Amino acid sequence: MIKTTIVTFITGMMLLAATPGWSASADESKAVFTLGEVIVTGEKQTVNLATTVTEVTATDLELRGAENVSDALKLLPGINIQTAGNNRSEQTVSIRGFEQSDLKVLVDGVAIYGQYDHMLDLSLIPVDSIAKITITKGASSVLYGANTMGGVINIVTKRGTSKPQTDITTSFGDYDTQNYSVSHGGSSDKFNYWVNYTFRESDGFRLSSDFDEHSDKFGIGSNLNEDGGKRDGSDYTKQSVNAKLGYTPNDNSKLYLVMNYVNNEKGIPNNDWEFSDWQQWQVSLIGEHRFNKQLRIKTNIFYVDQDNTLKDTDTSNRGWFYKSGRDNYSTGGNVQAFWNAREVNFLKIGASFTRDNSQHSEVSNPGDSWEDIGEYESDIYSLAVEDEITINNWLSVVIGTSWDYYDPRKAESDGIEQPVPDSDSTFNPQIGMVITASNATTIHASVSKKTRFPHLKELFSDMVGGNPNLQPQQTTAYEIGLDHQFNPSIDGSVVYFYNDIKDLIYRDNIFQGEEKISYYRNIGSSRIQGLEATVNADITDHLRAGFNYTYMLTKDKDTGRELPGRPRHRANLDMRYDFPFGLLISAQGSYTQRQFYNYKMNKRDDGTWTKMPDYFLLNMRLEQKLSTVAGIDTKLFLQLDNLTDKNYINYDYLQQGRSFLLGMNAKF
Repeated sequence: MIKTTIVTFITGMMLLAATPGWSASADESKAVFTLGEVIVTGEKQTVNLATTVTEVTATDLELRGAENVSDALKLLPGINIQTAGNNRSEQTVSIRGFEQSDLKVLVDGVAIYGQYDHMLDLSLIPVDSIAKITITKGASSVLYGANTMGGVINIVTKRGTSKPQTDITTSFGDYDTQNYSVSHGGSSDKFNYWVNYTFRESDGFRLSSDFDEHSDKFGIGSNLNEDGGKRDGSDYTKQSVNAKLGYTPNDNSKLYLVMNYVNNEKGIPNNDWEFSDWQQWQVSLIGEHRFNKQLRIKTNIFYVDQDNTLKDTDTSNRGWFYKSGRDNYSTGGNVQAFWNAREVNFLKIGASFTRDNSQHSEVSNPGDSWEDIGEYESDIYSLAVEDEITINNWLSVVIGTSWDYYDPRKAESDGIEQPVPDSDSTFNPQIGMVITASNATTIHASVSKKTRFPHLKELFSDMVGGNPNLQPQQTTAYEIGLDHQFNPSIDGSVVYFYNDIKDLIYRDNIFQGEEKISYYRNIGSSRIQGLEATVNADITDHLRAGFNYTYMLTKDKDTGRELPGRPRHRANLDMRYDFPFGLLISAQGSYTQRQFYNYKMNKRDDGTWTKMPDYFLLNMRLEQKLSTVAGIDTKLFLQLDNLTDKNYINYDYLQQGRSFLLGMNAKF
């Protein structure tokens, strides 16, 4: 039935194609909300050129069939999407071996995370309002503030443009998967606006037909007790709203009110749990004023609220809470000044403040009332200065440092105040340079010190072994790279990176008799080094290809092991072919090899150091542009993921088998 549907769809697209296609009514770059960028990538600042910065555009998101942020990042060099690294089966990202708790993820310049553990399921953030995603590795600008040890991911949303535009997308897949997205933006006099609503729902996803239901690790009778077919607990309902109102009274002043709301209910496949409620609000007021050609000042005040309820769905075999709820928020702001002195010296100064608060409550048994379990709070202050100096036509240098101050303020458990550790502060200097060897070749190098303070969970959690004596993680990051334009159609780059990490925060387990004790501790030191290589080629006027490869070598110097969940080799290929009659075919292949994790037969198991199977994945998307009717540009699309129906895992999480989405998009 599925094969018949696919063949019919492709045939229908061919027959309906009557014109060469359409172009967007507003240029993609004009829809980018540049005030949502801390460092505007379009300005080609030295701080970005001295390290590795990767951009994913709205076109990339569409042609790769990305539905959420985790999908959008899968094919990038140095990046690995992890699933089920914790008990909640969340999709998180690692950059060059640094886990998401060591990164800073921003939406329009505002950090978003679970205030308790600094984690965020990136599959919960839809791409429908995203104009681009910028990933900065290594020596990211000190203006980003504290806790950027592994890099920065900034998700920049869209804004209204001069010409009003409406965008409607709908798609359908197996297991009653259905997606709807409606966007509208435009401007009127001194105001511009943008609003999007997205709804996604599914009964779950299908496991590969090669899955063995008799597997000792995953099949019937194992800890997962999975019998194949639809993955147990993979259902979800997701809704989101993104809205933006901008006021531009003149050419020198801008003021924007930004609001993002996400609401998700989802199952958790690897546990008898579900998120019966998961909501996140983000509201920010962003302004910028340019005093003259040299000086501009930008400010941002924000409030982020994240509430969730974790529910035990198996009351017959329960070892802890029936419901666990977290009411989290972050609030703060920042101010940045930019002084551009005659294109020779570019000075940037920034100051920021963030308060994190997390309140925890539980319901012990069905029918019981909520009980307050604990409340934790901390503040972070950052002062930063960064100077870009253009020495001559071929050499530019960036020097910067930040002073970051961490102040744990409150730790209360079961109504009893706990002692909090003393405040801590650190200086994080860095230097980078860019050498323009020729019109076709540039060389960059950087050295930076980065610090990541302990999170509230790591300091105070009774359940998982909080340790108030933890020290901040620190790394010294080195990078050297080369970019070369071989000809107008082919460009490439190669980068070597090295990170020397001290006091890595790690969760360990020990058994005292029959009781398992979990606790956080600082590992003495670890090392991450590797190589990234990319090639992009416009092979013909209609065929484009991109390839990247990452080699990464990690070591925990205490145990001698590799760090878990860090693949030794990853290679990605992205190809697109545009036919003259309006059909566009894109295909993405990805190969992952050699990564380890601690496999546990059950929750009490001490675990066995296990190598994950290597795997190759192939995705494909077909888009057919149709004739413009009554000013409406329309296209049909078919998205095929895991085309070969590969049976594979990430940690102990069984991944999706072959799936499809059939949909339509209209713009007017």
